[in-house]
Amino acid sequence: MSKPTVVDAITEELAYRVAAGVYPPGALLPSVRQLAVEFSASTPTANSALGRLAALGFAEARRGLGYVVRDIRMYGGIDTWRYLLRFAHRVPDQAAKLFADIIDVDHLLVMDAVRTFVDAPERYDITPIIHAADRMELLVSDSNSALTDIMAAELHLLRCAFAALGKPGVLSLFNTIGEVLVTVPEAAQAFYEPLEPAGHVLLARKFQEIRELDTDVGLPDLSVVELLMREYHNQVIAAFRDLITKKAIAAE
Repeated sequence: MSKPTVVDAITEELAYRVAAGVYPPGALLPSVRQLAVEFSASTPTANSALGRLAALGFAEARRGLGYVVRDIRMYGGIDTWRYLLRFAHRVPDQAAKLFADIIDVDHLLVMDAVRTFVDAPERYDITPIIHAADRMELLVSDSNSALTDIMAAELHLLRCAFAALGKPGVLSLFNTIGEVLVTVPEAAQAFYEPLEPAGHVLLARKFQEIRELDTDVGLPDLSVVELLMREYHNQVIAAFRDLITKKAIAAE
C-alpha cells in the first residue's frame, strides 16, 4: 500500500470536518491560501485536496465563491460513503448507521437471490459458484489469509451467484456495496465474528447440495432462512459498531 500523501491527509481531514458537522451544509470551505497555511502545504497541494474533496461528493465548486459544503446525507454518493468509512472511528455513530443501512440492503439482495434459486434450482448453472467456493475454501484453510482477502473471495462468490441467476441490476447494486465493504477492515472482522469463515463455506456448499437434489425433499424452509439470516446480519451490525466504538475510545 502506498504511503498517504499530503493531499490525502488534507482531503481526509476536510472530509471528516464535513461529516462531523464542523463545516455544515452550505458553508464556504476555507480558501486555498488558508488551507495552505493551516496544513503547511503549497497552494497547488491545497487546491488539489479541495478538488478531490469535490470529486468525492463532500463539496462543490462555485464560481466566484470557492468550494461550498454539500449536504452529504441528502446527496452523498458511493464515493462519499466509501471515503467516510475510512475514518469510521472518528464519526462512529454516523458510520455505524451507514454500515447498518448497507447491510440491510445486502440482506434484501441475498434473500431475493436465495428465494429465486430455491424456487427452481435446476434452472441454473452454478459451476462458476462452485469454483468460487473452492477458491474461498482454499483461502479459509490457509491460516495466513487475511479476513479482507477471504471477504473479497466471498463477495466474488456472491457475484457469481447473482450472475448465474440472471440478475444484472441486482448484481450492479451488489457490486457497489461490495466495493465499499471490502475496503473497510472492521467490516471483514464484523462479518466473521458471528460465524467464522469456515461456516460461510459450509453454507455455500449447502446450496450446491440443493442444486444436486432430485426432489423437493431437503429444500430449506425459507421463513427459517430469513430469520437466521436477519439475526446474523443484526449481529454483524452490532459487531461493527462495537469495533469502531472501541477504536474511537482508544484514539481519545
